Amino acid sequence: MRRGFLTDLINRKGCEEKKDVATKARIDDFELFELIGTGNFTQVFRAFDMINKVDVAIKVASRSQLRAMKKEGEILNEKKVCTMLNMRPMRNIVRLLDTFATEDSVYLIYELCKDGELWQKILPIGVRPLEQAIYYLAQLLIAIEHIHNLNIIHRDIKAENCLLMMSGQLKLADFGSSIHQDEIVCTSQSCNSSCRCRFTVNKGRREFKYFVGTPQFMAPETIRNNPPTKAVDLWSYGCTVFQVICGYPPFNAPSEFLVFCRVFNNGLKFPPDFPDDAKNLVESLLKFEPKERATIEEIKAHRFFKDIDFDKLTNEKEYSRFPPSLKDLCLVQVASSYERYRDADLDRLSTLNDQSAVQRLKFEVERKDYEGPRDSWLSEFSNQIFDRKGTSQNVNSSNSSTSSDSNSE
Repeated sequence: MRRGFLTDLINRKGCEEKKDVATKARIDDFELFELIGTGNFTQVFRAFDMINKVDVAIKVASRSQLRAMKKEGEILNEKKVCTMLNMRPMRNIVRLLDTFATEDSVYLIYELCKDGELWQKILPIGVRPLEQAIYYLAQLLIAIEHIHNLNIIHRDIKAENCLLMMSGQLKLADFGSSIHQDEIVCTSQSCNSSCRCRFTVNKGRREFKYFVGTPQFMAPETIRNNPPTKAVDLWSYGCTVFQVICGYPPFNAPSEFLVFCRVFNNGLKFPPDFPDDAKNLVESLLKFEPKERATIEEIKAHRFFKDIDFDKLTNEKEYSRFPPSLKDLCLVQVASSYERYRDADLDRLSTLNDQSAVQRLKFEVERKDYEGPRDSWLSEFSNQIFDRKGTSQNVNSSNSSTSSDSNSE
């Protein structure tokens, strides 16, 4: 070993550390503009990176709030998964550009998707025209396929976590709830609902480990706190197909408990104008048993996507937009103000001149009454508690986790 080797090594390391400090992003490097999104414990701002001269999205999480909500692990998990995805980049996955922290906050810098969330496009009656909905859903499917090929399970697939570029390109985002399959480990020879692998201990309290996601999109096995498989994303994808076409999720209710009741009792109602091919696809995905759900290859081959060339879509450079028809625009406008159109008034709508559209509006009124005030669900609630004890106990045991483990949205 030559003389001075260790000294040179230490000096070189010191220079590299100084360089890292000098080049590490700071909040002063960004000009923050309007708030564009919020989560349970985060805020997302549109910002301008003054160093690299690009628009970005900055997700900000308060350290004190993270500690209070016991979500430090979730923000670290998001960084870890996104860093892993950056190593295998894909056009339909939002890209993490940088991260840094201060004494008060944690910052995650993402590429900016200027056309907002897919969720904003589906209100109040879904994405119109149907061709545009199919195009978005096809892009979401290949994004899910990509992360599954990397053995990553998203666990919170929904339209709110799909971001749009002005070009019409869709990007899957929000990987805070994601998990790698290698992290799902159990050494027990008889793993069951009380197995230690399904719980975490926080300050002496047991908490459900796999009860993760948004209630309206959670698969039955997730509600039961079972270890996840890739099939949980396919259930959520089926719910998202329904949501994108209809404008609302398939299982909806005033409380999480009643949402779970509808899931376990197959309380799924399709509107009268729901396309037959889409209905068949949704039914193939919302199977209670994970192994019975359609696979990604089967979904790609489904007639709902008969006009999509997935090989071409994967390498797409120019994305398509489909302008809505005049009838679609009228239907959206009237559905947005549905409370002004009740009962007989619906039959007198002259602006649509389309019986199927009028039937859809009637369905919307009935649905929003059905999903309305909590007291309107009293009879169903009582039925679950007193008449169907077996199902009720299963759902209730899963629902109890809402008091011990906050859901990510």
